Formats: sequence, C-alpha cells, structure tokens
Amino acid sequence: VRIAVEPTAADCLYRSLVAGEMVSVPGPHDSIMAGMNCGTLSMVAWPAMRDRFDWCVTIENDAAADAMRALAAEGLVVGETGAASVGALLAVAAEQGDLAGLGLGADATVVCVCTEGATDPVNYEAIVGKAPSEV
Repeated sequence: VRIAVEPTAADCLYRSLVAGEMVSVPGPHDSIMAGMNCGTLSMVAWPAMRDRFDWCVTIENDAAADAMRALAAEGLVVGETGAASVGALLAVAAEQGDLAGLGLGADATVVCVCTEGATDPVNYEAIVGKAPSEV
C-alpha cells in the first residue's frame, strides 16, 4: 500500500486523486509543513503520483507536531514536513483504532519517509521543547 500525505489546508493531491485530474486549491495555505504548503501539483509529478498512490491522507498541523515530538523522543531530529508521514500514520491509527482500513495488518511493515531535519530550528524548539542539538 502506498500512501501520500499532505496538509489539510493544501490538499491539492488528495483533491486531484478524487477528481482524476489536477485540481488547484485556493489559499491561504497556512500549514507548518512548509515543504508541502502549496495549492497546485507539479505537472511533471502528477502522472507518477496519480498512478502510484493507493491512498492520500491529509493531516492538520497538530498531527505533524505530535509526530515531531514522538520522533524526538526516539532521538530523531525531523522537521514539520519530514514528520508528516509519521503524523499521518499516527492520525489514522488514532481515528480508526488500527490501520486495517488501509490494508495494514499486525504483520505489516511500514516505512515512513522523513524528508527533512529541523529546517526551522526556532519553530522546531517551540514544538518539541528542545533545540535540535539537544535531541
């Protein structure tokens, strides 16, 4: 199962997958997940995204922040956008009670791609409660 994630406030991939064609989302796009905080997909990336994802999950800022804190507790410095994959997994599990609705059973192996470190150290510390160097 291949799952994409993006901010709820900038869910152009989700809306495009539902529509079967590229859809732009008007702003404001005010997510802390700055790397995904856009309202229009890349025309180059759209065909691959359309054909390769089984699901798309949208998350609120709180889910990304929760994931940042959980990753920091494990000694991993991951920023807002990078933590989105873990945030999505945790949000779906919390909402549904498990991940069976995504086809993920107890024996599933899940790989969350974390794409960045603390690109905004001030915001990272505000969210996690520690500077990146302290994690």
